[in-house]
Amino acid sequence: MYGAPHANSSCEEQTMTSIPVRFAGRRFTLGLATLLSVAGFVAPALAQWAPTQPIRVIIPYAPGGTSDIIARTMSEPISQRLGQPLLIDNRGGGATQIGTSAVAKSAPDGHTILLVANTFMINPSLFKTLPYDSLKDLTPITYAGVTPHTIVVNNDVPAKTLKELLDLARAKPGAINYGSVGNGTSFHLGTEELKKLSGTNMVHVPYKGMGQVLTDAISGNIQMAFANTPNAAPLVKDGKLRAIAVAHPTRAPQLPDVQTVAEQGYPGFESNSGFIYFAPGGTPPDVLDRLNAVFVEVLNLPAVKEALTKQGVEVKATTRAQTADFIAKEMKRYADVVAFSGAKVD
Repeated sequence: MYGAPHANSSCEEQTMTSIPVRFAGRRFTLGLATLLSVAGFVAPALAQWAPTQPIRVIIPYAPGGTSDIIARTMSEPISQRLGQPLLIDNRGGGATQIGTSAVAKSAPDGHTILLVANTFMINPSLFKTLPYDSLKDLTPITYAGVTPHTIVVNNDVPAKTLKELLDLARAKPGAINYGSVGNGTSFHLGTEELKKLSGTNMVHVPYKGMGQVLTDAISGNIQMAFANTPNAAPLVKDGKLRAIAVAHPTRAPQLPDVQTVAEQGYPGFESNSGFIYFAPGGTPPDVLDRLNAVFVEVLNLPAVKEALTKQGVEVKATTRAQTADFIAKEMKRYADVVAFSGAKVD
């Protein structure tokens, strides 16, 4: 055991807690810990929290998405550090409320955690009631990473820059239809925020999946979409769609020649799919700190970072305080956009 005395040490068998010592003819009684410190020893630190059973990572989406990729990429190195396996548990449905509620109602002991995207920050503004309190029943561990959105258009749209696209939308209000994976999603609200900033009118067409959105953008059934960059990049490179802008502070490695929205006149604009780990509310701080430390360490491993980058995920690996601050700001931002868009749940 780390910091433990040797088995044959007399200290292990005695109950002595102080030792008389003479300095310059005077007698002092030193506590054992003080004596060890004077002698050049450091008292062992309090033991770190460690799980006593497998850690269940609930993902409130169907298998195969970016959240799955993140969790599975991190799984083995986390298990090596915590001594327990990670079990990936996909519980899709209910706009992520089913899986999120399951974690919110779990024991706050570090053995059940959530990995969820922006939906967590959007739902409080989109739904009148939720089966959990977003601020009290869940507490953040770390902001794992983000996948930027890219604005793509059908090749027949006469616009190659964001300015040209928005000028077209202003000249023909309601003529541009844009697709997203559903009302109240980050793709929908990202486009609505751009409409608000630019004073344009474009019509939302909701779909059930990104594959359908991109297929209809290619065919011309819709003219525009905000898409996850890893999904859009291959189609842009193959000439099936045209990329107008990346909705991120920096350019995407997959599309290095495509300017950001900020570079094209809208500084600070972002639209993305961010992925955050949560624990149940009431989880002890030492458990949260241990989980954060391990998760951040793993996210920063070169092999993990490289694997996630190849999947279009920009690693964030934030502290708990940074994550909480990010969530608060995003909730406020999404509340404003939901109010502007009039988004309603199907």
